Amino acid sequence: MSPNRSEYDAVPLAIVGCGGMGRRHLFGLKELYDSGRSNVRLVAACDLRRENAEHLAQEAKELLGDKPLVFQDMGEMASALPDLQAVDVVTDAGSHHVVVPMALELGFHVLCEKPLALTMRGCNRVIEAERRHDKVLSVAENYRRDPMSRLTKELVRVGVIGTPFVLFEISAGSGDTIVILPWRHYKDRGGILTDAGVHTADLMLYYMGDVRQVYARTQLWEATRYKPTKSTVSDFYAPWYDEMPASIEATVEDTFVSVLQFENGAIGQWTQFYAAHGEGFGHRVIYGSEGSLRPGGTRNGQSPLLTLDGESTITKEALLDFVPDYCLDELSAILFGDDRPTYYDFTFPEADRKLLALEYHEFGECVLTGKKPEVDSLTGRRALAVCYAGLESGVLDRPVTVEEVEDEEVDAYQEEINTAWGI
Repeated sequence: MSPNRSEYDAVPLAIVGCGGMGRRHLFGLKELYDSGRSNVRLVAACDLRRENAEHLAQEAKELLGDKPLVFQDMGEMASALPDLQAVDVVTDAGSHHVVVPMALELGFHVLCEKPLALTMRGCNRVIEAERRHDKVLSVAENYRRDPMSRLTKELVRVGVIGTPFVLFEISAGSGDTIVILPWRHYKDRGGILTDAGVHTADLMLYYMGDVRQVYARTQLWEATRYKPTKSTVSDFYAPWYDEMPASIEATVEDTFVSVLQFENGAIGQWTQFYAAHGEGFGHRVIYGSEGSLRPGGTRNGQSPLLTLDGESTITKEALLDFVPDYCLDELSAILFGDDRPTYYDFTFPEADRKLLALEYHEFGECVLTGKKPEVDSLTGRRALAVCYAGLESGVLDRPVTVEEVEDEEVDAYQEEINTAWGI
């Protein structure tokens, strides 16, 4: 691909939803612009809160050189900008089942921030709308795009650890503090177990293949949550920190302990514990018939750790001997400085915006060439369904299959959320 695209090769795009995540996406666009490989062009910012859209537009002018036009309504935006081709939906996840179909019906290609919707019924409404329109719909799932995730996937694919037996995915932390912003503790907004969990579920599916069923126990331990001493996630959400109350009453579970059965026969143990006082930790490892693999980090550059029976741990450059075909795509190699990296030294904000740049670039290629997105609507739905299989299991006290959840045969847990949003 030529590094010098004409403006006619760049897809005119609007950011719809200009809160904290919209700002993060803007930094991803800046990274893509700076790479010389940009195939999308920001022309508009849209948010129900005009001040949010104005703030993002002004920041875009400073970062990108041009100030996008500001709108509060997608329909008005579509009428005012007949050449607009695509939207990046970064609104509240509870609105995705309305905003994404509306965008598709207005004729836009859509990049939708995860999760695809808050519930399976919402996801299925989005997918039904997608089927009515010949437009690209890509789900913005960034963890799998990290070079360390790509390397981990290749190590598993070539069978370095043999046949996968067991995956452990366990994390604990947060105590009684609000995680980033209050909405992550409200059931009718999705909750932290799905908002963060969908990332983890997507990675597990990426590494291990489809999950057949989940058996879980869930619990709300810390009903009262307190404002953290400072804004988190590298100050992306700082403009909204002052609006946060001193405390909130949580309505969604903060603990999820589950056993997963993968279609390939492997077993997983997945725990998310967001009420852990004292020592916090995270541990992820895949055990196979010939060794173990600790996947590389996401947005921290940590190299995978490979341990084969009877040998010392192998990491960094030594891993390349096992994966001769491992090679990043052209843009990833440019952004991360190597076509076969085994670690990197970028900070979290730097890595975060590079992964968002990759999301944007792939979306642009899909619009321009008809290529299928790596994370399409069905893939995005499947990751959320894995989360809900566990949450539904916690209500029904039995294993729940992912298929039951996707087909809406089991939705006791989700019923309250569907009712709240009129789905």
